[in-house]
Amino acid sequence: MTFRDIIEEMHRRDPGVTCGAIVGTDGLTVEEWLSPGETRDLSALCAEIVQFFRESDRIAEENGLGSAEEVYLGGGNAMVFVRKVTGEYYLVIVTASGTVPGKCRFLLRQAARRTREML
Repeated sequence: MTFRDIIEEMHRRDPGVTCGAIVGTDGLTVEEWLSPGETRDLSALCAEIVQFFRESDRIAEENGLGSAEEVYLGGGNAMVFVRKVTGEYYLVIVTASGTVPGKCRFLLRQAARRTREML
């Protein structure tokens, strides 16, 4: 199984997952997957969202919440979920706006666990 297979499996379990990637702390994608017809610039989004996650982590730590494990950003057209896999890698998925966030978070936790085992 590859990292790409893990992301594609999330799409099979919930077609609302339109793309995803394994991303390093530098914001560069290690592996990415886009559903057919998806035109989003996933690499650019990943570079930005990892910086957003790192800033959220700093805020969480400074305010006694502990280390951030997951960040969700909901937009009018799509939602982005980011989960820390290890100290060096993150799992990012983008979903359609009507997708159930709880199911996405569940799939993301499962995928992060499998990704961690592969690293």
